[in-house]
Amino acid sequence: MKKWLALALVLAMTIAGTALADGMTPGTYEGAGEGNNGAVKVQVTVTEDAITAIEVKEHMETPGISDPAIECLPASIVENQSLAVDTISGATNTSRAILAGVEQALAAAGADVEALKAKTIEKTAGEPIDETADVVVVGGGGAGLSAAIAAAESGAKVVLVEKTMVLGGNTILSGGKWNAADPEIQGRTETVGGQIETLKGYLEKDPATFPAGYDETLKTLQGQISEYLAGDTTYMFDSIELHMIQCYEGGLRQDLDGNWIYGDYDLVRTFATESLPVLHWIQQNWEMPFQDNVTTVYGGLWKRGHSPINEQSKGAGYFESGRAYADKLGVNFMFETAAKKIVMQDGRAVGIEAEMSDGTPVTLHANKGVIIATGGYGGSVELVKEYNNYWPALPEEITTNNAPGVTGDGIFMCRDVGADLVGMGFVQLMALSHPVTNGNTGLNSNPEQTLYVNQQGVRFVNEYAARDVIAAAAFAQTDGMFFSIDDFDTAHIRYTDEQLAGWVKQGYIWTADTLPELAQQIGIDPDVLVATVEQYNGYVEAGKDPDFNKDVMDATIKTGPFYATPHKPNIHHTMGGVHINTKAEVISTEGNVIPGLYAAGEVCGGIHAGNRLGGNAVADAFIFGKIAADSAVAE
Repeated sequence: MKKWLALALVLAMTIAGTALADGMTPGTYEGAGEGNNGAVKVQVTVTEDAITAIEVKEHMETPGISDPAIECLPASIVENQSLAVDTISGATNTSRAILAGVEQALAAAGADVEALKAKTIEKTAGEPIDETADVVVVGGGGAGLSAAIAAAESGAKVVLVEKTMVLGGNTILSGGKWNAADPEIQGRTETVGGQIETLKGYLEKDPATFPAGYDETLKTLQGQISEYLAGDTTYMFDSIELHMIQCYEGGLRQDLDGNWIYGDYDLVRTFATESLPVLHWIQQNWEMPFQDNVTTVYGGLWKRGHSPINEQSKGAGYFESGRAYADKLGVNFMFETAAKKIVMQDGRAVGIEAEMSDGTPVTLHANKGVIIATGGYGGSVELVKEYNNYWPALPEEITTNNAPGVTGDGIFMCRDVGADLVGMGFVQLMALSHPVTNGNTGLNSNPEQTLYVNQQGVRFVNEYAARDVIAAAAFAQTDGMFFSIDDFDTAHIRYTDEQLAGWVKQGYIWTADTLPELAQQIGIDPDVLVATVEQYNGYVEAGKDPDFNKDVMDATIKTGPFYATPHKPNIHHTMGGVHINTKAEVISTEGNVIPGLYAAGEVCGGIHAGNRLGGNAVADAFIFGKIAADSAVAE
C-alpha cells in the first residue's frame, strides 16, 4: 500500500509540475540575484515541461553561512518543481538571491514564473518516531553542538534535534570570536595606547563597594596589576580575574523599575576559568585552527578575542569542524524537528516530544538527560518588546539580526516544567548592524582600529565602550545612524578585496582615495570629517583620548583608500533566560535542581546580566554546552 501511495504522489507531482512548466524552450539559462556580498549567479537547465538542474556558478557569499542555501535550495526547487520553497534559516539573503536568479533564468526560458511561485508544496506526515538515547540535545547552535560532541566523546548515545534545516543558530551568524585570558599569546602581544591607564584605574577601585565574591576577586586583580606595573610592561596584561571584573562591571545594569542586576559570581568564575581550556579542547579534539593572536571584539572591553584561522567564515568555522567530528562520533542529527514539550516523570526530565516539519510526531527518551540549547528570543521582535525592561523606548521599526528560529522555544518549555527565569527584561542591541541588510554587512572592524562619526562628521562615543553604551549614543544621533571610518590598512585586516568590492558595488559601503571625497559621498562636510580624523589620529599617537577616554587605540586612519560603513542599532542578544548552576543544571522556581534537565547558551540567564561583553557569547555557548554534557553523562 505504501509503495502505491508513493507512486501516486510522484505521479501527482509530475502532472502538477508539467502543468506549471509546460511550454518552456529546452536549454540552459543564466540568472543572477543580489546576495550579501554581490551577485549570486545561477545556471538553470530545463526541458519543455520540467526544471532538471540548477547550479550556483559564481558568488561572493561568506563561506559556511551561505553553504546550506547553495547546497539545499536548488535541489529543493528541482525536487518540488516550485519556487515556493522555504528560504534557508541563517542564509536568508543568499536564498533570496538564488531564487531571484532562478526566476530570471526561468523567465528567459518561457516558464510561467508566477505560477511556479504560487505552487504550494504538500507535506505529508510520516509514521510516529519513537527512539531512546542517553542524551537528547535540543538545538543545533554552538551550545547544542558542543553538548552533543562532549556527550558522544564520553561514549553516550546522542540525538540532537534542530527545528531548521541546518546547524548554526545565532552562532553561525556571529563573528566567531572567543574571549579567553591567554597568557601565552597575550604575553607576546605588545601593549598599546590606553591599556596602562585602564589598568591603573582598577587600582583606584574600592573592593568594599563590590558584592561578595567580586570584592576578593578585585583584591587579587589589584595585586596582579601592581606586580605587572612594577615590571616590564612591554607586553600586555590579562588574567581570569580581569575578565571576571569586566564581566561584572559590563553586566551591572539597572532596569526601568530601579532594580540592579549583575552576573552570578559562581557562573562568571566558571565561565572565565573554563574559557581557555574549552577553547583548547575545540582546537585539539575538533581539529579547528585559530589565529595566533588576539584582538578586541566590539564591546569586549579588552584585547582577548581569539579568531578562527579563516576569519572570513566567522562563526561558520565551528560547524565545519564540529559537524565532521560529531559524525565521526556517531551523533544522530534530526533536522526540521521542533521540540514541543519536555517530558517529565516523577519530577525528572526523561525526554521530549517534538514534531517534524511535515507533521511527523517524534518522541525521544533520554536515559541520562535532556539538554536545552535553543538560544534566546531575539528572533522575535514582538517578544523582545514584550519583555524589554531596560531600554526606555525601542523604535517601532526596530529589526533583528537573529536567526529566524531563535524565538524562545526552550525558555518557555523549561518554564512550563517549573524552571526559574532570570534577567528576561534585558536585551542587547547591536549598534553596528547595517541599516539595509540588518546584519554585519560591511566593515565591522576591531574597535581599537576604527572611528565612529555621526552624520555631521563628528565623533560621538568611545568606540571601545560596552555595546549598550554605543547603542544608546547612536539613538541620540540623527535617525539613530552613524558611520564607521576605516582606511586601507584597517579594512584589509579582516576583509578581502573581493568582499570590499562587492559591498561597494551594492552600495552597502562607500570608498574613496581621499577623506574629502569620502565625505562628499556620504553627505558630510569634508572639512569636518578631515578635522575629526586628524584629531583622532593625534589621540592614537599620543596614546590618550581626552574626549571619550578610549581604552585601547592601536591604529591611525591615514592610508587611502578610505571606507565608510553605515550602522544602525537592532536586536542582537537576549540576556535573560533559564536559571542554571555551575553544572548547567536547570533550577526551579523553588530553588531546587530539576533532575535530568540541563541548559546552555543564550537560552540561559545569569552570566551576562544586563549587558554582554562582545566575544563572550561564543565562549559561553561552547563552555556550558560541554559542562551540560559532562554533567548529564556523569549522572
